[in-house]
Amino acid sequence: EKTSDRDNVAVVFEVEEGEPDDQEANPPSEIRSASQAVSEILTYPEEQVIESHYTENPEKLGFVALAVLVFYNVSGGPFGIETTVRAGGNLFALLGFLIMPFVWSLQEALMTAELGATFVEASGGVAWVEEAFGPGVGWMSGYLGWIAGATDNAIYPVLFLDYLVRVIGTESSEMNPVTRFCLLSGTSILLAYINWRGLPVVGKMSVGICLLAMSPFLILVLVGSFKVDPSRWFKMPIEDTEKLVDGLDDDVAGGFFPNSSYGGILWRPFLNNLFWNLNSFDAAGTLVAELDDLNLFLRAMMLGVGLVVSFYFFPLLIAIGASDSEQTDWTSGYLAAINSEVVGPWLGAWTVFAAGISNIAMFQAELSSDAFQLMGMADRGHLPKLFSKRSRHGTPTFGLILGTAVIVVMGVSDLDQLVEMLNFNYSLSLLLEYAAFFKLRISRPELERPYRIPLNTFGCAIFFFPAIAMTLVVMSLATFTTFYFALGSWITGSLVFYAKKRASKRSPDGVYEPLVSGSVETPATVSESSAPS
Repeated sequence: EKTSDRDNVAVVFEVEEGEPDDQEANPPSEIRSASQAVSEILTYPEEQVIESHYTENPEKLGFVALAVLVFYNVSGGPFGIETTVRAGGNLFALLGFLIMPFVWSLQEALMTAELGATFVEASGGVAWVEEAFGPGVGWMSGYLGWIAGATDNAIYPVLFLDYLVRVIGTESSEMNPVTRFCLLSGTSILLAYINWRGLPVVGKMSVGICLLAMSPFLILVLVGSFKVDPSRWFKMPIEDTEKLVDGLDDDVAGGFFPNSSYGGILWRPFLNNLFWNLNSFDAAGTLVAELDDLNLFLRAMMLGVGLVVSFYFFPLLIAIGASDSEQTDWTSGYLAAINSEVVGPWLGAWTVFAAGISNIAMFQAELSSDAFQLMGMADRGHLPKLFSKRSRHGTPTFGLILGTAVIVVMGVSDLDQLVEMLNFNYSLSLLLEYAAFFKLRISRPELERPYRIPLNTFGCAIFFFPAIAMTLVVMSLATFTTFYFALGSWITGSLVFYAKKRASKRSPDGVYEPLVSGSVETPATVSESSAPS
């Protein structure tokens, strides 16, 4: 535990009187450590003490705030579900958002609840995989997950700007490139600064945005329920799939399955959209150490699952049942048009605004989890200690800086193809976490688990089989370009790990020396670690 400067000074003056000469010649260890601590505090600047891995009285994250951050890491509301309806039709879209949460979301959330409560540290899934398979595989899991998340996060400021300029009656593509870059960069830096001010600030901000952004859909459900025609829910997909291709953001075919439109469903965009709308619950593992009560972690995860499923299924159920929409009408942003049709134009405008601010909350949730993951990886020795340092607000300063820099650079890029490729890497990272779950269940059954999924290993195998199988199916639908990119990123990650390993062996002080999570990196400990033995 960290002691105050007054306590250290007090130790010096509380030494028992005895033989002065002996005490001066061989002072007790308490005197030496206390004197050294006092001298180091007096000689190091104040800001270096503040930028330690520990804050004196850090404000913790509340249960509801964590649940909302989980919601925004995974979903952010029904914005973007139009692809599922266009690719699969009314019936299969509803079945997808009703059934697939129990194939993907529940399993991932429960795995995160068990392993996150067992390894309470910022590295999240990196810790789980490393404890199961060693540091090399742990590094690769963190590397793939972070680059996917950081790059994916670059799209949210772009979407926010698109919604903003649409409200004022123009298009972002018509803006001057320099002006557009400055707006995107300024927005990203401003939001990163808010994030730096503390995770509880981000949590409270996300709760407020959630209430405001989800309210149009609560109104849609309440008003539209009286206008529903249930027969619209059972409409099958149209047979002429060529009419649907132009309005899709995702490629229809590619990779090992050049024709993936069996049964009138465009399976590649259909499954891809469902997968990315229902996954990323494991990001909560990087934030569990910030929760004010670990016993509430499972409840926060389940509330997050409930929010995700509810704000997908019920707005979609009413939107389909209460409108005269055709399958070909479902393009990006079509929910705003339905809200205008079912309730009124004012709700359509409100929906556009809600979509814009939801991107802010998704940006903040992703930026937080990515930065804390970097801090956790530094704790485990995968990154320089620099990334272990917290600000005076308890946030990982240099992780936020790196994440923001990536977002600013990516803001000038065409993100669609790259995000798809990096999401493929996230799938591999997720599969490594599933494998770690089973490896730890088998090899370390005695490990203390504050929460344990109430199934034995065989029961868990049956429970997780659909999630793993469907993740492999989604990966198999990727294009060959994505496979090549994934292979290149894996080779790069392996080379970086071995280069880092060789560099740390050459440095006796250990440039990548682990820092135990939650330890105090005061100037005294810095001095001790750098002193010759």
